Amino acid sequence: MKFAEPLWLLAGLAVIAALFWLYRRFDARQRAALAEFASSHLLAKLTASFSPGRRRLKRALFVTAIALTFVALARPQWGYHWEEQKRRGIDILFAIDTSKSMLTQDVTPDRLTRAKLAIIDLVSKLDGDRVGLIAFAGDAFLEAPLTLDYDAFQESLNAIDIGTIPRGGTDIASAIQEAQVALNAETKNRKILVLVTDGEDLEARGIDAARTATNDGLTIYTVGVGTAAGGLIPVPGANGGTDFLRDQSGQFVKSHLDEDTLKQIAQVTGGFYEPLGQQGEGLQTLYNQALASLPKQDLASRTQKVYDERFQWPLAMGLACLVASLLIGTRRRESKSPLRPQKRLEVASTVGLLALMAVSSSVQASTQTAEQAYKKGEFATAEKQYQQAVEKDPQTAQLQFNLGAAAYKSNDYDTALPSFQKALDTDEVGVQQQAYYDIGNTQYRLGQKTEKSMPQQTIQTWQGAVQSYDAALKLKPDDADAKFNRDFVQKQLDQLQKQQKQDQQNQKQNQQNQQSQQQSGSQQNQQNNQANQQNQSQAQGNQGSQANQPDQKQSGSQQSQAQNSQPNQQNQNGQQGQPKDQSSGQQQTAGNPDQKSPANNQDRQDGNSGNQHSQLSQNGAKPAGPPGQTIPDKNASQPPSTGNEAEADTPGEMTPQEAKDLLDSLKNGEHVLPVTSDARNTANHPQDEPPLKDW
Repeated sequence: MKFAEPLWLLAGLAVIAALFWLYRRFDARQRAALAEFASSHLLAKLTASFSPGRRRLKRALFVTAIALTFVALARPQWGYHWEEQKRRGIDILFAIDTSKSMLTQDVTPDRLTRAKLAIIDLVSKLDGDRVGLIAFAGDAFLEAPLTLDYDAFQESLNAIDIGTIPRGGTDIASAIQEAQVALNAETKNRKILVLVTDGEDLEARGIDAARTATNDGLTIYTVGVGTAAGGLIPVPGANGGTDFLRDQSGQFVKSHLDEDTLKQIAQVTGGFYEPLGQQGEGLQTLYNQALASLPKQDLASRTQKVYDERFQWPLAMGLACLVASLLIGTRRRESKSPLRPQKRLEVASTVGLLALMAVSSSVQASTQTAEQAYKKGEFATAEKQYQQAVEKDPQTAQLQFNLGAAAYKSNDYDTALPSFQKALDTDEVGVQQQAYYDIGNTQYRLGQKTEKSMPQQTIQTWQGAVQSYDAALKLKPDDADAKFNRDFVQKQLDQLQKQQKQDQQNQKQNQQNQQSQQQSGSQQNQQNNQANQQNQSQAQGNQGSQANQPDQKQSGSQQSQAQNSQPNQQNQNGQQGQPKDQSSGQQQTAGNPDQKSPANNQDRQDGNSGNQHSQLSQNGAKPAGPPGQTIPDKNASQPPSTGNEAEADTPGEMTPQEAKDLLDSLKNGEHVLPVTSDARNTANHPQDEPPLKDW
């Protein structure tokens, strides 16, 4: 025989000892009262009807009843039978960062120690969930496969330090790929990875690896360790003290928490991000809001010896002794007096029995009262009654479910959600299905509260609601209400995500517009300054020309220079010393239709005038025109002279015609160089190659 709750035996001994002390005190007071009431020689006649033996028997039966009651509470067990026990839960694979940046002390005592303590605290509260461990830095390694042995997992976690992975740096992609390999054999359960890191992805491949892992069904929840302000990375000094990590240029390296990268990785795979916090409370929040509501699968089963409960026997004997103690009186049988004094001890025994019965039925009474209040629509009262019942019996899933339903009806969603989650701890599939359905409803209502103020939190909450509806449909595929609510919440979630993306795009567009306006404003100022300088130089030139020829109008920069250098030169129309303006040119053009205007006649002047192109002709070459256009050569029709041919045959030199042919052959042979060079392929770097950043 064994007792499932042996502490009740100690409590029973304490109560029995107290009863004996009360009996002795009661007898002493009674004797003192009789001594004051009558003399000693009259006491025998006055108490002749009283039976001390019957009173001792009555007390013995009452004490025995109390003792047997506590024995029943201790749950005696003898005999056994074999039952098949199944363990249900989920698979959680932890990936912890072991790079040098995890030594930063922006959280107490440092990032790595705080992350390990938080994981240990969470695992100690799990019951039936399998856990695994991956350590990663520049590479990743599976330290502990998925297991139900929490002690072995904790030993592997305690052995991790910054020297566990030889290759330095932080490569989040390697941890994700290692998790895919470790979870490929797990086809029944969901693939969940909890990434615990400071988010500094030095290889910059984490987001791409997360997109690839999504196709494999992997869901990643990220936990950020550290603060945005960051801190220096302490390392052992050369003289035995403590130094701080420096980069290749000798500057101190400061590590910061990169929340943006972790949020993107989680969002790509359908998970969400949660900061670890100074006390490691982020992991517990992550489990309560996301992991606890996931459907649990059968992880292991075994045949177990189950002892038979035998509390009914001592409880029945205790009740029999209590009833017998009430039936036995303290008077002698020969007493024929029709009147008896009030028996205080019997009344006390009766009150004790009623109190014991009241304690045993208090839970049932409060539950009935709560059900009646719920049917009447008094949901706040029902919630209080169910709360009292749950405090007395927290292991009953039906009570947890009813408490959640009453809290949901009274709009107390913060109480309803954990109650529904606790109701999942049962073997009844119907209760689990209803709990998942109500969890989805509660998460949707919680998301409505933060839709305007904190839309990102609402997205995470609604994603959890969709997962809860999926779990309910998995247990009962024909549940039309769950399917309708799931589609409705998914539609609301898609609209909110679309609105968030549009707001982010608008914000980026506004920032780009502001930057472009600033740049265009600075360029416009530079152009205005250059234009002002040119106008000033032109104004000075015009003043000089007007000083030399006050009666002559300016028609162009080239004509004014030609007129200043040759004041006595005749124009092409035969007018000498007469200024030419726009009106006279138009009249001449009208009078002579075949004659070109001065503006159109400039080509002809360029071919005949040796003054304007004298500098170009000194080099023996023609001015180059635009691409694809051949400049006419005024000597093209004339055959080359013999002397020039002799000069062109000089070794190392080409004739003008050969140079022209060579340029024409290369005219359309230009190629555009690439703007950016090829990036280094970090995905296929050799394992023995030292990383550029080893923190």
